[in-house]
Amino acid sequence: MGKSLIIVESAAKTRTISGFLGAGFELAASVGHVRDLPQKDLGVDVERDFSPTYEVMKDKAEVIKRLKSAAKKADKVYLATDPDREGEAIAWHLQHALGLREPLRIEFNEITRSAVEEALAHPRQLDIDRVNAQQARRVLDRLVGYKLSPLLWRKVKNARSAGRVQSVAVRLIVEREREIREFVATEYWRIIAKVAPDDRPNEVFEARLDRIDGKKIEVGDIGSEAAAQALVDELGAAELSVASLTTRKSSRRPPPPFITSTLQRDASNRLGFRAARTMSVAQKLYEGVALSDGETLGLITYMRTDSTRVANEAANAAQQLIKATWGAEYAGKGSRGKTVKGAQEAHECIRPSYVDRHPDEIDKLLAGRENSDLRKLYRLIWTRFVASQMAPAQIETTSVEIAAGRLQLRASGSQVLFPGYMALTGLPQAKKSDDEDDEERDDDLGRLLPALREGEPLDLKDLASSQHFTQPPPRYTEASLVKTLEERGIGRPSTYAPILSTITERRYVSLEQGRFVPTGLGEAVTDALVKHFPTIMDVDFTASLESELDEVERGETDWVKLLREFYSPFEAQITGAYEEMERIRVEPVETEHDCPKCGAKMLLREGRYGQFLGCSRYPDCDQIMRLDKQGNPVPAEGVETEHRCPECGGTMRRIEGRYGPYLRCERHPECEGRLKIDRRGEVVATEKPQATPLKCEKCGSPLVLRNSRRGPFLGCSSYPKCRNITRLDDDVRAKLTAAGITVPEASEAPAAQTTSVACPDCGKPMLLRHSRRGPFLGCSGYPKCRGTRNLDDELREKLQGEGIAL
Repeated sequence: MGKSLIIVESAAKTRTISGFLGAGFELAASVGHVRDLPQKDLGVDVERDFSPTYEVMKDKAEVIKRLKSAAKKADKVYLATDPDREGEAIAWHLQHALGLREPLRIEFNEITRSAVEEALAHPRQLDIDRVNAQQARRVLDRLVGYKLSPLLWRKVKNARSAGRVQSVAVRLIVEREREIREFVATEYWRIIAKVAPDDRPNEVFEARLDRIDGKKIEVGDIGSEAAAQALVDELGAAELSVASLTTRKSSRRPPPPFITSTLQRDASNRLGFRAARTMSVAQKLYEGVALSDGETLGLITYMRTDSTRVANEAANAAQQLIKATWGAEYAGKGSRGKTVKGAQEAHECIRPSYVDRHPDEIDKLLAGRENSDLRKLYRLIWTRFVASQMAPAQIETTSVEIAAGRLQLRASGSQVLFPGYMALTGLPQAKKSDDEDDEERDDDLGRLLPALREGEPLDLKDLASSQHFTQPPPRYTEASLVKTLEERGIGRPSTYAPILSTITERRYVSLEQGRFVPTGLGEAVTDALVKHFPTIMDVDFTASLESELDEVERGETDWVKLLREFYSPFEAQITGAYEEMERIRVEPVETEHDCPKCGAKMLLREGRYGQFLGCSRYPDCDQIMRLDKQGNPVPAEGVETEHRCPECGGTMRRIEGRYGPYLRCERHPECEGRLKIDRRGEVVATEKPQATPLKCEKCGSPLVLRNSRRGPFLGCSSYPKCRNITRLDDDVRAKLTAAGITVPEASEAPAAQTTSVACPDCGKPMLLRHSRRGPFLGCSGYPKCRGTRNLDDELREKLQGEGIAL
């Protein structure tokens, strides 16, 4: 009897699951998607019910060959891709690419022995409705990208590309920025008194002026220093007493367990993680991590979900842990929170797979700096889940109204009668700012008032007035933008992080001090799209389209009908826009920076490679300055470093080049000394050219043996004055060998690998390529599209999470 083959998406999963199964199973990984729409064509036959044409990705040919061979030997083939639309679509593509007649579909929300065994005991057929929902989304995005992006390239100078959902997200950021610009601040004053009971002068507490002649004070009612001082004088002369005292008890429920959006928001607020980083770390925790005790475990459940549902077994395990740790009275009924619009209730929340694995234990089993993110995120998820299963906290809130003639002050405080879940999480802290995205923070909790009685006289200890101004709505952070997208029904758990990454990569927005700011290009493109494509750019329409895709997944709507209803008006708008849309050029904006060459003001300009500073006297002065990641100008001569030039011993300066930073001699161009540096700024060792007895045919200088990404070659030692090179044919190699010089063989560059990262210019998948400067991402549409991306830390983590070796 042959083995059963289980195909999962990543190599990490195979390592984790292999520890649960016996010899009767073989595990293999597809390493993500294996088929997609063609790279160079639309791939959608609009005339034939939007029939898509799929092809095997170039870098997956060997994977398919290996999987086909394994499938032929197997008695059964189980497709165990992720438990969502994307996973269902990958399973469907695997069925067709491998020619499987009756594959068995299994899915598990957590990678544990019991979950895997349960899935194997109850396999099912592929869910074609779920597949069609993913196909509809893919075709929608392809139609918009292929039809809209060329229009933008023609009409808007330096425009990148447009995306169906990403463009709406940019619109939200642009509209928020314009609200901020148009905001007019209103001055107002606050008056705070410090008071104490007459007979207990040490029991001082603060009270705020709350009413005048019985009317509650609104922002702007005390609009000047003179008005504030008059009220301070009046309060100083008044007799104070307790007018009323109110005490009420309330329950505060624990926050619900995490879903994708709340995990991204909390990781941003508490850990400073960007959304892509959070999802990359969560993917590792889900697929399995190697612990120091020799085990490989998946530590959390599937991390792309919008449901707070908890499996009964997990809830029971949490209850047992809570009772054993804090006592039976601390166990609660479980908090679900508000249901997200369109939530897939068949899914579960994000929770620990083994609630008895305390974060302190995992800290010891995942020691080392390289595992720091894993430890932090696991603790965050574990704490949130356990707290959600605990009893509510019991709070007593006391409010006191203080009479002062025609004026009235108010003070309040709260104390915890029973901590409930706060025994684990601690007391909520006061908010740092009005826009902070943390519902658990509380300004009054823990602030106690002394024992008071109605009519009791109070002694005024101090009075102070402070000036304030109303603030505009805050710019979006990643956390607050994800919250808005979720509330408005835009996107789904699997798309939040890619949306945020894409709009930044396309340079329609920038991140300044952790907040999104639209670029001039982003505003110009948004205005053009809103004018000529009002439907696509409408937030409510985008949300309704998401709901229709959910209906397709439930089998309630035909996916071809959805596409037809979308495409007909969209095609008409495209035709009209080619005729009516005016050409747009983003005007440069004057900055505070002076030109280092002529002293004129520098202008912020939009270029092919992003924003830069250019002299306002161009073309008379051609000075330009690059900007660093914070938007600050980088001196053209670079920043002095501690490194010395290998050629002349001079000081090396850090230069921000088009392809990244490098070190250049301060005596440039007289000295051509350069050094490569890595992403941490450390010098990368390079081989020195080897002298040879051969002479240059052009200038007679000695030739030196150099190495490049294409292999070894002979170059003139007088470079760059002489740029002659000589190929290493058999005769030249023989001469070098006779002179005792070993010539290394040319090394082949690794084959390009398809990734899930979308090109910031055209939206096509990007390929992991290799150059002499190291690996980078290049558009699969090259040479028509020349979009590239450098590999930052977040991208490296994302690719490694997909099983792509760097």
